[in-house]
Parts: sequence; C-alpha cells; structure tokens
Amino acid sequence: MRDWKSLLKKLGFTEGEAMVYIAALEMGSATVQDIAKKAKVSRVTTYAAIERLVHQGLITTVMKGKRVLYHAEPPKRLIEVVSRHVASIESTLADIKDSVDELSLLQGGEKPAVKVYEGPDALQALQDDILSEKPKKFDVITNLLAVRSLYTPEKRQSYLKKEAPKQQSQSDIRVVGILPEDGGVWTGNVITKVSLDRNKYNFAADITIYNDKVALSVLRGKQYMVLIESKDLSDAMRALFDQIKK
Repeated sequence: MRDWKSLLKKLGFTEGEAMVYIAALEMGSATVQDIAKKAKVSRVTTYAAIERLVHQGLITTVMKGKRVLYHAEPPKRLIEVVSRHVASIESTLADIKDSVDELSLLQGGEKPAVKVYEGPDALQALQDDILSEKPKKFDVITNLLAVRSLYTPEKRQSYLKKEAPKQQSQSDIRVVGILPEDGGVWTGNVITKVSLDRNKYNFAADITIYNDKVALSVLRGKQYMVLIESKDLSDAMRALFDQIKK
C-alpha cells in the first residue's frame, strides 16, 4: 500500500493535515477529539487541519443531535483539489513569465560574482543560464559520457529544442574531453574537438567558458556547479584553452 501521508505532503498538505485527513477517512464521521486521538496529533493541530480541509472541500461537517462531527469526503475529491492547485500554479507561472522583466528592474545591490548550485538541478541551472545568455562562442572541457549518464535522452532532447531557436547563427563551440564513440559532441557548430583517451583521463567534471562566465561542474557523486562571472577569469581560461588547443 502507498505511503499516503508522504504523497499528501507532496501535494502541499502539512504532516498534521495529512494525518487528520487519513484518520477522518478511516473513521467515517467523528468528533475532533476522536480524530485527534486517531491521528496522534494535538487538538489544536486537528482544529487547524480540519479548518483548512473543510475550506478545500475534503472534510464536511455532520450534525448528530447536538454534536458536530466531521466526515472525510471520498479520496476522488483529491483529484479535483490537485487539479485546481495545478491550474493555479500554471496561471501564476504565466503571470510571472509576462512580468519577469519588470520584476528584474527592482533587483538592487551588486550582482554576486560567484554562485554555487548543488544537487540534481546543478547542471540544469547551467543549461538555463546558457539559454539565457545566448553565447555566440563557448569552450568546453568535459566528460560528455558523464553528462549523458546524468541526463535522460528526453531531458537532452528538451534542452536541444530550447537551444535550437537561438542558434540562428550557429554558436562556435570548441570541445576538449572524453567524448562518446558515436561522435555526438554538442549542439551548434563545433569548430574544433579533441577526444581524450578515457583510460588515461577519467575525470567526471565539466568546465564551460562563455561570455564573461566560467562554470565548474562536478558530475560524479554529489553534483554541484560553481558559476563565476569575471571577465578577467574568463579571458584567462580562454588563453589557457587556446594553449591546450594548439
């Protein structure tokens, strides 16, 4: 049987709300005191959870004599609740996309020169920044096999589709690294590439240089990416890259 408490929490329920809803569902019509005892949470938590669940239409009140009982609605109601939640998020996302440039004007202070991203979204953050920056040229030292192992074919295709529209004049890309045997290297116009011996060089990392930025990514174990914005550093890395390419 599924862990419904965890699933409900993923839908935005607090732990107390999840436990109260499940307890009410199991008990049928019951008092706050009985639900609290069944759910093993305090009465204060139960009252707060019931109030929100009633607002969502997942719990209704039932009068039995002078007593007020609470009754959990059928689980299929969850589909309606989630659908409304998804619709609300999509509407909010559309509003943000329409207004994000205006919001960016409010950003003050000095822009951080170094940003650190950790976890599975680290490489995604790099891809998003590249799509945003639209670099005409960039240099890469990478283990493309490691990159492919982290990204499913679906994710790679999704990125390529997003990148394609900005490639009206194809980017000039130089690649040094461990590359797949099928010859697949990168999108855009790869003007030069050097394939390293994977038996001699077994690094699982990625250095990407574009515009005034240098991105350092770790592709093995705990993933993280350090994004540094510095013209001096990017120029130095390009100079070093030029020497490697000779």
